[in-house]
Amino acid sequence: MSHFTKCATKITQLAALQTALEQLGHKIVVATDEQGVTVRGYQGQTMKADICIDMGKYDIGVVKAEDGTYEFVSDWWGVETTHGTTEAKFTEEVNQKYAYVRVVEACQQAGYSLDNITTKEDGTVQLAAVKWG
Repeated sequence: MSHFTKCATKITQLAALQTALEQLGHKIVVATDEQGVTVRGYQGQTMKADICIDMGKYDIGVVKAEDGTYEFVSDWWGVETTHGTTEAKFTEEVNQKYAYVRVVEACQQAGYSLDNITTKEDGTVQLAAVKWG
């Protein structure tokens, strides 16, 4: 019986997710072919994913869902007990950084420059962008 469970997200851009994970300091391996990368789970179980996030003894995989979004797949019990990170905490942290990366990319593509970035006590990030011309 598999211990891998899925966590649905609204993430659609794999490159932006990769950037977010790197900015958060996660050690990742990205698949370079259709075979994917190996994600480790309970008692040596493995699965294939587009990205493997190394959390120590257990990994978190990123796989594409049928609707085109990406899901986090892991033995969440193993990640929590060996790394101290819950599914909810991990997902919230990555979703926030992913949203930040996507907003910055959109601003830059529209010709804006980031003028000021402020993080409030509650974790809210405020961006001020300017465009000269």
